[in-house]
Amino acid sequence: AEGAIRCFDQVLAIDPKHAETLVKKGTALEKLRKLSEAIECYDRAIAADSNMTIAYLHKGGLFNRMERFTEAVECYEQALRTQEKRPVS
Repeated sequence: AEGAIRCFDQVLAIDPKHAETLVKKGTALEKLRKLSEAIECYDRAIAADSNMTIAYLHKGGLFNRMERFTEAVECYEQALRTQEKRPVS
């Protein structure tokens, strides 16, 4: 996970608002038990792309594991709202 974070940081040095990389970095930080930093990455991903469903799902999952259930439900509800906005193919 630490090596992955170094790679993600290289991408973010070029594009600090790369939402997908921020989510992946958050996941790696979770593996290292750096939970507040992981939440910060998910928040940054959401700020960069408010329609990024996966960021809400990862953040909600983390809140659920932390037993912060109200916040988890809010994230899951937001994930559903982002999916509702997507065009049907």
